[in-house]
Amino acid sequence: MKAAAVVLLATISSDASATAFIAPPLTSQGAVKRAYRVTSSKPTLATKSNDEQQQPGKGDLYSNDELFDLLNLHLALNSESQQEEQQLNEELNVASIPGIHDLVLEAIGEVSTSETKAPTTTNQLRFDNLQTILREKKPLITAIATDVDGTLLSGGQVIHPITRDAVLKAINQCYNNSGNDNKIKHFFPATGKSRQGAIGSLGNDIGPLLYKCPGVYIQGLYCIDREGNVVFEKKLTPLVVREAEQLVLDCGISIVGYDGDDLYTAEQTDVVRSLSEYYGEPTVQLVPSITLAEHENCFHKLLVMDEDVDMLTTVVRPKLEKLAEKHGVVVTQAIPTMLELLPKGCSKAVGVQKLCEALGIDPETDLLCIGDAENDASMLRLASIGIAVGNACPVAKSSADFIMTERNDEGGAGLAMEQFGFD
Repeated sequence: MKAAAVVLLATISSDASATAFIAPPLTSQGAVKRAYRVTSSKPTLATKSNDEQQQPGKGDLYSNDELFDLLNLHLALNSESQQEEQQLNEELNVASIPGIHDLVLEAIGEVSTSETKAPTTTNQLRFDNLQTILREKKPLITAIATDVDGTLLSGGQVIHPITRDAVLKAINQCYNNSGNDNKIKHFFPATGKSRQGAIGSLGNDIGPLLYKCPGVYIQGLYCIDREGNVVFEKKLTPLVVREAEQLVLDCGISIVGYDGDDLYTAEQTDVVRSLSEYYGEPTVQLVPSITLAEHENCFHKLLVMDEDVDMLTTVVRPKLEKLAEKHGVVVTQAIPTMLELLPKGCSKAVGVQKLCEALGIDPETDLLCIGDAENDASMLRLASIGIAVGNACPVAKSSADFIMTERNDEGGAGLAMEQFGFD
């Protein structure tokens, strides 16, 4: 196993209604391959000073065998047959895991194997659910779709080395032109960004390689195959754009229209400029002489933007939701300073579904999806395995099969690919 998610016996709940497992965090890259092993030595007590020792804890009062019995009692698990346990331990790379003392003590709350102990609310998936993912679902995964902002990229539009290496590995497996006997056959971004925005934000190592890849862009409204052919797109009507413009004018905020890789606005503001200066999108073009509703090709989506997140949430969003209900369109959100208005019946999941149809992928059996935000929730539910990174919002986490402890800035997306995608 390639992620701390496999340190599962320390975080199992007996809650039969739970649907997601959240793994304890990694403490180093060397801890990527972890499970548990029984050790014969007892842990050395940490000292407060050279002369003062801590009081003995449970780890010193019980033997390994007693601790193992305590673990079974604490976790309230039904015993597995010896053959099943041996098979699973082989899958989890048993020999590379911390000692049973540490894991039992972590489970019962005395110590933590990481600097930040996972909250008790993270103990949500029974052992048999994880077995299903690893044994039944993972072997069938042949395609990976991942969000960009907040998933591959962290603050400052930085990609963690673990995630960078995993993306490069996936693209190489899929499109190295040397025959494809690799497990992963397809890799593509599924993002709210334009195609050029995704390429521009992922850096020189990865960005240019996206030209080789299919992709789901602009919240599933602009989907292309490897050759750049559009396999699905949908746009808003001029009437919806006109009413959204009036709402923005009334609220004194900003608006940007997306037409493929061309972005337009009626006023250049700081939050509008941040799209290109911070998020890597193409420079937003100013169209002061006409309204956006008069744009000849109309738009795939609108961004309604402001730096005042509270105002966007409490004042603007209810009004935008009312407009959306009136016209049968969709409101979603990926970034706190931006609300997005999409055509009726559209989402990332719809775009992913359409692209999968074009590529011959069955998302319910073949696809691993990774995301962090509200707009990712539908594609996480669509996929055979949906993964939320540790920094994901509650909506994304509740839609995922598995929740990484590792955040985007800790390589969470890359670890998810390693653990659930690759051999």
